[in-house]
Amino acid sequence: MVRNKKSLHVITIIICAVILIVMGISFATRGTSSASGNVLGVVVSPVQKFFSSVGNGVSGFFGFVFDMKDFQQENLELKDEVNRLSARVRELEAFEQENERLREMLDFKSTAGDRDMVGCEIIAKDPSNWFYSFTIDKGSDDGIQVNDAVMSGYGLVGRVAEVGAGWAKVQTIVDVNCSVGAMVSRNGEYAIIDGDLTLADKGQCRMSALVKDTGLVLGDTVVTSGLGEIFPEGILIGTVSDIKSDSMGYSQYAIIDMAVDLEKIQEVMVIRSGR
Repeated sequence: MVRNKKSLHVITIIICAVILIVMGISFATRGTSSASGNVLGVVVSPVQKFFSSVGNGVSGFFGFVFDMKDFQQENLELKDEVNRLSARVRELEAFEQENERLREMLDFKSTAGDRDMVGCEIIAKDPSNWFYSFTIDKGSDDGIQVNDAVMSGYGLVGRVAEVGAGWAKVQTIVDVNCSVGAMVSRNGEYAIIDGDLTLADKGQCRMSALVKDTGLVLGDTVVTSGLGEIFPEGILIGTVSDIKSDSMGYSQYAIIDMAVDLEKIQEVMVIRSGR
């Protein structure tokens, strides 16, 4: 390290000496003849060019450093702008999805005939049984009662299980304690829809009480039968995705893909029964 520092000092002294010599020669030759000046010019010119290039290089280096600071600042500003625009795009997409859902609800309400329905927003979901129940923002003050049917623009969701003045708790049809009278649209075959622990998180439920020769096929549409005085007739439940026989082989049951995605649902319609 000491030797390197000494070498650096020696080189610096030599460079300074050369500069001084060149400057002295340059001043000394101003008044000399053109021939001698040319000779000295030939000798001195490469040295002058060398130091000139060194000076330009140093100047360019510091200019580049200052420019880099400006570039970095502009880059940060551009990144901030991109983040703001991305957030705005996500916000607009959320608004568009909400408007689409509300349009579907309004379209459904306009085709629901004389059913007395009120739109509600989901304000809470039970984290311990995400698919089984949730809370809506309307209750008895809005004419909602226990056992009123709940649906969305896509189909049946469940029933009202508890009611407060400004809220109500909804039990979905995938709850193991919920049963729905059902009917196969194609042939009018009656059945029962029950919740199943192994199917709930897949958005499915079980349809049982089918005779073996019912003629059920994959893709059949299942709707509410109207039996039981809770769920009105004709509300879409889902479609048949699998058909199985019971252990004795005397009857069948089917797996139903629900028409409503309970994981993504945010608004519902409550059919006020006025009991």
